[in-house]
Amino acid sequence: MSILDVIVLIAFLAGMVGIGYWSSKRMTNSAEMFSAGGKSPWWMSGISAYMTMFSAGTFVVWGGVAYRLGVVAITVCMSMGVAALIAGYFFAGKWKESGATSAAEFVGQKYGQGVLHMYTWLGIVTRIIGVSVALYSVAVIVSSLIPVSPDNFFADDNGFFSVNWLIIIVGTVIILYTFLGGLWAVLLTDFTQFLVLMLSVCLILPMIYSLGGGTENIIANLPEGHLSFFNSSYTQIFIFGWILVHVFKVGGEWAFVQRHLCVESPRDARKASYLFGALYIITPVLWMLPPIIYSTINPDANPEQAYILSAQAVLPVGMLGLVVSSMLAATASMASSELNVFSGALTTEFYGKRINPQANDEQMMKVGRIVTIMLGMLVIGISISIPYLGGAEKLIVSITSLFVGPMVMPTLWALFVGKVTKMHAYLTVVVTAGAGFMLQFVLAKMDWFAANMGVMNQAVGLLVPVAMLLIADSIMKKKQLTVASTAS
Repeated sequence: MSILDVIVLIAFLAGMVGIGYWSSKRMTNSAEMFSAGGKSPWWMSGISAYMTMFSAGTFVVWGGVAYRLGVVAITVCMSMGVAALIAGYFFAGKWKESGATSAAEFVGQKYGQGVLHMYTWLGIVTRIIGVSVALYSVAVIVSSLIPVSPDNFFADDNGFFSVNWLIIIVGTVIILYTFLGGLWAVLLTDFTQFLVLMLSVCLILPMIYSLGGGTENIIANLPEGHLSFFNSSYTQIFIFGWILVHVFKVGGEWAFVQRHLCVESPRDARKASYLFGALYIITPVLWMLPPIIYSTINPDANPEQAYILSAQAVLPVGMLGLVVSSMLAATASMASSELNVFSGALTTEFYGKRINPQANDEQMMKVGRIVTIMLGMLVIGISISIPYLGGAEKLIVSITSLFVGPMVMPTLWALFVGKVTKMHAYLTVVVTAGAGFMLQFVLAKMDWFAANMGVMNQAVGLLVPVAMLLIADSIMKKKQLTVASTAS
């Protein structure tokens, strides 16, 4: 990266803090801080949900899949858009009709404080670790693009900008604008980051297409199978399961629920989700074609660096800084959303309802900002610690992924079924977690399960929670019948 690229990157980070400061002027109470007062325009909520789905993995992981396997990466990413459309139809309006101001409030009303505590702490552990790994991953990529003199205070041992310092700088920026402006700042920065992202990917695609020599030359030089929509790793069954997983993710994960609730009406909630889905069906072509084309130009590159290398190959001075900004934006969007969601849960459901029920809006906002800082510092600390964990982060991430299904399913069940009990939540979490551990650490050693691990993870994550909810529902109804017959 040139000096001009670095200046563009610094200007982008400063702009995010500026948006947070501007947003703080319109934030007058805790409802504004955690749900935008239910006044967000539907299009802003939809774009924010779109950006929340992004992380460093969008460019690093799926860009690597596109480089190695081709068009199937587009299929996988587009399937998330299909999921958002389905979730919008079934869940988005229903959430707004519930009258809740947050997913945490809804869980507390339906299942009680014990289940809410379990979900809040499990959510913090799983999502904070996920955000930390994403922040570390993008910092590793970006730092390798910024050479500095070895005697520079910010330099690492190899003469590049220190990964740890980059984590601290980017993490601090995320904390600042989330701290200052609450959900309004998250929504506005997500919109700004969306514009930066679209500008950068739209610049790269025609340039890398030209460098690749046009359609005929690119197709002639693509590895065999790169034009297939499915392959042995990502089959039709896997894609179907992937869509179902993301239907429940978009429909019930707290960061996305927040986007359903921050608008003015159920109709706006559905429209926001439809916009999110439409964008995620159209735009994967823009992100994934550059690494696919780059595979014909440099077949020996590191797949995880394929996207940024394709950008480096074609962009003029200054524009690479824009692309790097878009990568940071993707991770910052996810991180700020999670910080706002869980600081809101801890502030309203723990401090506001248990510690200080008489707290006024000024006190709630102050506590919310303190909690945001604490969670942000936790993210930075975990991100910096990842190299010292060896390969532990991969194990941690795989373990935490086991809780996504059981954490979302009972919440969505309660959204549609009036009578639920604590058993619905506890049984789903405990049994699904046990089945997941059995799959990961026992059955995975068997050849058939190892070869089909992607589909098996989906089966456990989807089918076991549904089975447990049905069993809990059956037990509850039998108890009700027994009580009714005894009374008669």
